[in-house]
Order: sequence, then structure tokens, then C-alpha cells
Amino acid sequence: MQDETNFARRCRQWLSTGVMLLAGMFSLIACSGYDLDEKDPSWLGNSIYDYLNEQGTYTNTVKIINDLGYKDVLAKTGSKTLFVADDNAFNRFFSNNTWGVKRYEDITTSMKKMLLFGSMINNSYQVNTLSSTEGPVEGNCMRRLTAATVYDTVPVIKAAEMPSNVYWSRYKERGSIVCMKDMTITPMIHFIEQQLNNNKITNDDYNFIYNNTTTRKSGDASVNGIQIEVQNIKCSNGFVHKMANVITPLSNMAEILRQKSNVSIFNHLMERFCAPYYSEDATKNYNRLYNANVDSVYQKRFFAERSQGNTLEVTPDGGPVNGQLKFDPEWNCYYAGTAMTSTTTTAIEKDMGVIMVPTNAALENYWNNGAGRVLKDYYGSWDNIPDKVVSKLINNNMLNSFTSSVPSKFSNILNDANDELDISKTDIDSVWLGCNGAIYLTNKVFSPTAYVSVSFPTLINESMSVLYWGIEQLEYNVYLNSLNSYYSFFVPTNKALLEYIDPCSFGKSTAQLFRFHYNASALNETDKVWASIWNYDTATGMVGDSIGKASYSQITNRLSDILDNHIVIGDVEDGNTYYRTKGGSELKVEKVSDGKNGMTVAGSYQNNENLPINISDIYDESAGGNGKTYILNSQPIMSSRKTVRDILSEHEEFSEFLKLMDGSGLFETIHNNANACGGTNINLFNTYHYTVYVPTNESILTLEKDGTLPTWEKVELEEANEDFTTKTADSTKIINFLKYHIQDNAIFIGAGSESGEYETSTVNPSTKRFYKLTVSVDKSGLKVTDLAGNTRNVIATSTNLYNLMAKEYQYNSKDATQASNIETSSSAVIHQIDGPLFYK
Repeated sequence: MQDETNFARRCRQWLSTGVMLLAGMFSLIACSGYDLDEKDPSWLGNSIYDYLNEQGTYTNTVKIINDLGYKDVLAKTGSKTLFVADDNAFNRFFSNNTWGVKRYEDITTSMKKMLLFGSMINNSYQVNTLSSTEGPVEGNCMRRLTAATVYDTVPVIKAAEMPSNVYWSRYKERGSIVCMKDMTITPMIHFIEQQLNNNKITNDDYNFIYNNTTTRKSGDASVNGIQIEVQNIKCSNGFVHKMANVITPLSNMAEILRQKSNVSIFNHLMERFCAPYYSEDATKNYNRLYNANVDSVYQKRFFAERSQGNTLEVTPDGGPVNGQLKFDPEWNCYYAGTAMTSTTTTAIEKDMGVIMVPTNAALENYWNNGAGRVLKDYYGSWDNIPDKVVSKLINNNMLNSFTSSVPSKFSNILNDANDELDISKTDIDSVWLGCNGAIYLTNKVFSPTAYVSVSFPTLINESMSVLYWGIEQLEYNVYLNSLNSYYSFFVPTNKALLEYIDPCSFGKSTAQLFRFHYNASALNETDKVWASIWNYDTATGMVGDSIGKASYSQITNRLSDILDNHIVIGDVEDGNTYYRTKGGSELKVEKVSDGKNGMTVAGSYQNNENLPINISDIYDESAGGNGKTYILNSQPIMSSRKTVRDILSEHEEFSEFLKLMDGSGLFETIHNNANACGGTNINLFNTYHYTVYVPTNESILTLEKDGTLPTWEKVELEEANEDFTTKTADSTKIINFLKYHIQDNAIFIGAGSESGEYETSTVNPSTKRFYKLTVSVDKSGLKVTDLAGNTRNVIATSTNLYNLMAKEYQYNSKDATQASNIETSSSAVIHQIDGPLFYK
């Protein structure tokens, strides 16, 4: 206790002494007349302004500072970083620059602002800390916002400089408008050792970016491509870094492309997607700062998925756009990340974009001799190609991340189908660096896979716009664009999609018809497809009353079902008849040799109703693409409303098997007390495709007669006699017998020759694994061998008791009458076999 008292006493003594010492120090300072507001301590060194002025070799920069009234800011204590060029560098600048200035007197006020504020950061940084983002996170920063403002230079765009599209035409008539080239600050780009190492950007990558005009060495640092000659000159109010040459702000990618005559075709295509947007704030600020009285100040922006942090999908008049770019190439502060994972400033600092831009010569060759020939044949000229088609080409050449797209990482760059792009250094003639990204000038065109995909006809043909909208909304484009598979894609036109019988109505008293419509003028992309719902009599084909419109959820739910059942992975012209879709259902394809207007396809609905659909047109994308597209103009492929039980009940030859099934508890009308069924479903099915083998009535009656297979009548009698042990054994025997006749995988006669083992629904109690069947099938029939060694046959005869198609739906409601969406579905094929199957 005494020690604690002494310690406390000593602490008070130290504190008292410290206060007196501090008071003495402040007294001395006051006595000396030193005023921090008027003069910096000598140990801090000169201010940035005094340093530059006293050196005598920075007279041009000092003049700019004085002319802009910025002397006081840079002469007093503050926090600035200045990248400065000496007079020798300015002499080189005057002898060769793109601004057209030959001497200091030629530099306008706007130019002076760009030269000073564009090379200044409003904070104090040594070179080695320039590569750190907030945190700090070292080696994470390659761009920084400068001290410039968006009002330092506001150009007047003349008619000849305006893009040639409908959004600019009214302003061309005026002759000129005041229009900002984006309303975000122009960042500087710096490459510092730690940032390059952190992002695994090699010296070879760096030299490539600067067109091999540099030979970078470890420790080198540059800003906007200009080397830092002398680093970290310490001043009282920040740091000065001496540059090898004068720094000028970099243009953004859109403005660089606009100035390059050898990429005018690509730029013309890209500028279809830009427009001038009026800004009330910009108009007020411009008039105040420039003492002007203009009625409107605009900014140039591109319709893009990412534009100034948000998507831009409306025209200046508030209408819908016809296509969007991946990002806005005019957006100075472009960033690929989201502010959800970091601050916006940090996202800007970490990375920028890339656009691969083909030369005019490369595009002309692509148009006349390459993959673009199909565009030429279809549209005749570049100007005739719709925006939504052109955007695919541009977007395939827009890369979100520069740090992931340098030459050492080319193998990781993917195309619009997420396949390797296959780009090399030899494909790139030069690199132009902008404030928001790098432009790779390419000598070839990287064509989007969408142009050689089976989905291409839906992209270019307005009569298929509903399904194309579904492909985009549900992101089937990546799947369908894959060149690693061969697809047979059946495409119902807008006309055909007026006749879609809704599977979700199969559990209701009256069937319903969905009629899909496309509205190109809808402002929001999600509203461009709508569907009306009608009562429908499937027996007569008569359309009844309209009962309303479908929700977006219902529309996408049905289009997902449609797409899944219109895509076949494989060639439907290989000589077979039955083909499985992506969704697991089966299609029947006939008369292939007749080609369009002769070839037919049928889903389980068309097959069961004997209403095959004629193929009205065929697009062959197999040469360099991924398959063929078959156009359906009368109706879409649809699935049957008939369940397995429905099929069994339609054929007297299945009556004994159905009797056993009805007593088994294997049927359900509500799944898991949550999902209503479209009819009476088999509860063993689970979002897959199955085969049901049905023994003949005679063979089942024989089993029952000789006692091999109990009957439900026998089980009922056992229950009445309270012989529950025997009852359980007999009922289990019947159920396992039935389940052994239900097999995973739908096997069709006419779907090709194959053989293999397939699991049934009966579980081996010893191994806890499913008992199997061995199946072999060809065009003439099917043989199935059970575990007891019996081989049964499905004979392809005129009796037609094989290849019978069933479909079973579950809905998103326990009450089928209230269901709005399809929850899941399963498909099945039913074959009669000439004898029963046994697992022992």
C-alpha cells in the first residue's frame, strides 16, 4: 500500500514538473517573438513556393503559380505534393507538344490550371507512400485524384466535333455547346515499385505499356508516363518531386479514341452510345466561375452498365436506350469495384479499365473476310446494325481491370463466354494510356462469341426478341455462347410465344395460356417483356377470357422453363429420334432430311397430342460456332400435363401395375406438405428424368396367383386380422417390387445405342445403396436385366406401349389453385416389358 502511495506521489511530481517545463518553453517562444502563423521553424525547410523560387530553375512553374494566385497557398504551411518540371523541361515542352504552345505567353489560363493542379495532390506524399491506399494498404494504389477541379477547363464543343447520332443532332444545328468531357476529376497515374510488385506487374509489362520506349529498372517511379528524376524534396508544407519532363493531364479513353484517325470506325460505333446530358449545377457553377451567362452546360456520357458509379440506361429525354456498354469510357474516375467493399476513392485508386480497339484495317478485314461477314450479309453496313448487336462487339473488347490485363496475365483474360480470349503481344500494335484506362490498339478483331453462337439469330432478329430478352435476363447467354459444346437450339418466335400453355395451371380447374409480348419502348429493361394470361380449353383450343398480366417473377419463371426445354446439348440431326434437353425432358425429332418446313420437333405435349411442330427455318452456326438454331413459328415446345399415373390409366394393358401403384402410397398430390403437384405425382421423383418399366398384366397376375407377389387385398385382410407383422412384410414386398421398376435416367428407344447399369428406387438394406438394373438399348428395342438374372424386353412394335412421355410438376404453393410459379419438375418415359423384374 505504501509503494502505491509513493508511486502516485511520484506521478504527480512528474506531471507538475512537465507542466512547468512546457510553460517555460511557450514563454521562451513568446519572448522571442516567433509566430507560427507568420514563419515556419527553420528545421522544416522552405515552403514549396520558396524552394522553387530560390532554386532559379523553375521560373515557368513559379510564373504559373503567381498567375493563378496560388502563391500564398504554396508559401505557407499546408499539405501538398507537387510533381514539378524545371525550365529545361519546359523548353522541351515548348518545342514539341500537342497543345500548340511555343512559349510561356501562349499558355492560356485553363492550360495553366491543368499544368499546376493536374500535377499536384492535396496531401503530402513521399514516393514510397504514393502506392498506399487508405488504411494504409501498401502497394495498392496506381491512380490518385489531383488538385484539379472539373471547372478548370470547360470546353466548347463545335458541331464538327460532335458524335454522329440522334442525341447530338439537335445541338449540331446550334453550332456549339458548352460541354464537359465528364464531370469527375481527372486522376494522375503513377507506377511505383511496391504497387507494381503487389499487382505482379513486371518491368516487361511496364515497358510494353509505354510501347517499349522505356527500360524500367527496379526503384524507378513515374507519373503519367514521366519519370521522377529527384524524389522526396522535403519542404515545410509537403514534398516536391522533380520530373524528367512536363506533366500534362491524361485524356480519358473516349477522348483519346476520338482523336485517333486510324480507329475511326470503332470510335464511330462506340459513340452511338453517348449523349449530352444537361446539368443544372454545372450551368450555375460555370456562369459563376467564368462570369458568363450561358443557358445550358452539358456533360458527355455513355449509356453503360457502369457510369459515374451507377448504370446509365436512359436517354437525356428520359427514354430507354437500345444498348449499353460495359462501362463508360468517358468516365475519368472509372472504377471496377464497388463501394460496398471499399470507399469509392480507394476503388478509383486501385485499378482502371482496358479497351482493345481494332484498327480500321482490322475491322474492314473482319467485315469483308472474317467472322463479321455474317453482319455484312445481314445488315449491309455498320450503320444498319442495331445498337444491341454492336454493343456485343464493343463489350467483348472492354476489360474491367487493367492490373489483370497486362501481357504477363494475358492467359487469364476471358471473352464474353468466360472462355480464354487467346490474346498475345503480337496482336497489339501499340498502347495509349488514358486517365481511366489503357487502350490496346489491335491488328485483329476479338469477335464476341455471341456472333457465332446458336443464340445469334435471337440477337439480330426482332421477331425473336422475347426469347432473347429471356436469355439476357436469365443469363443463359454465357451458357449458349460457350464454344466448348455443340448445341441444337430450338427458338420459338414472338408469334409462337403467343401460344404457351402454362404448366402452372395444370393443377387448376381450367388451363391457362400465356401470351408473351415485347415492348421496345419500355423504360426499364425488366419491363420490356410482358405477358397476358388467358383461360384456355385444351380440348378445343379455344381461348377464353383474359384474367390479367403475369408478374416479372412469373415471366422469368416460365421463360426459364421454356429455355431449359428448348436446348439440346448435341446434334439432333445425327440419325436418332429422341433427344434430351437441358431441362431433362425429351424431344422427338423427325423428318430431318426434309430440312426447314419439313423437319418436325415435338415435346411431350406435342407428342401426346400428335401435334408435331414444323421447323420454319434453320441457322447453321456450326462452322466456327457451336451448333444449329431451329426456328419455331407456330408454337413453343411444351411439356405434357400427363403424369405417369395419367399415362398408366389411359392403357388397359397397365391396369394391374396401376392397381398396385394406387395402393402403395407412392403417389402424392402435395409434396412435403409444401408444394402442390400438377396432378398425381410419384413421390420418388426429384427434379430428374426416370424410366418406369411396366410388366404385362398377365405376368403380374401370375405372380399374385402363385404367391410370389402379395395383393393389396391380402394386406387389407392381414390388417383386419391384426397380423401386423405379416402385413408390414407383404406391403414392403409390394412397394419394393414397384420401386425396382422405377429407374433413374430416362432411356428411350430411338435415342441411340447404349448399355450400362442404372440405379432403381429400391434400397438394399444391407448396403444402404440402391439396387441396379442393367440396360441395353438400340433402335429396335430395349433389354433390361435384373439382379436375379432375368432379361426382359421392350419390343418396338405397333402396340406403341413404349416411349410414352410423362411430366410431373411441383408448384410454389401448397394450394395448386394459388400457385404462381413452377417450383420444379421431373420427366419420365414408360415402357411395357414382357415380364417382371426382381432384385433377388
